[in-house]
Amino acid sequence: MATDMPQKDIETIVKDQDLIGRRHLQICDAALKLFSRKGFHRTTVREIAEACGLGIGTLYSYIKTKEDILHLVYRRILESFEARMLEATRGIQDPRLQLKAALEETLKIYDECQDVVLLLYQESHALGRQGLQGLFEVDRTYVGFFREILDRGIRAGQFAVKEPHLLAVCILFLCAVWDLKRWNLQGYTLETVIESLTTLILNGISADPLVKLQPQ
Repeated sequence: MATDMPQKDIETIVKDQDLIGRRHLQICDAALKLFSRKGFHRTTVREIAEACGLGIGTLYSYIKTKEDILHLVYRRILESFEARMLEATRGIQDPRLQLKAALEETLKIYDECQDVVLLLYQESHALGRQGLQGLFEVDRTYVGFFREILDRGIRAGQFAVKEPHLLAVCILFLCAVWDLKRWNLQGYTLETVIESLTTLILNGISADPLVKLQPQ
């Protein structure tokens, strides 16, 4: 799984790349909190500048548009997601166990970052064409991570799956239900959701009806 998000060129007046990186991180942290609380459209660039301790003129030395800030936020979120997925599945050779670990970690990430996940789904339309293409590439990479596990399980004779790409897309969307439908899931615990979804998915694609994941 690739760990680098396709980079959108963000125009800056400053040329010091280390300083740009630090400032982008500073801007991203402040914007993420504001976007999660107020939404992208109701948050002003001036509010972001004040939250990260920069003057409005200084802020515009490191970004050109408000869309640039949203792209920085998306890039940081998705890079963090990828890093955690790689760590959770590293060294696991059995496709069933690797898929189980990937599902559990994805649901934990979605639980910890509920406001952020909603932001990803609700505000992506605010990105321009170039920004959206970058976001789509990252989504394909994340889907590809699950696709690789499914492909290995198919080759090993463990998974009975005819359309692994379609299933990988559906798995990620199914995990997002914990955030997108949380108003209808009150009373359920994360542990219950993890157990239910991993059991449903792994048992549903098992090539051997006698090999079933037992609820814990």
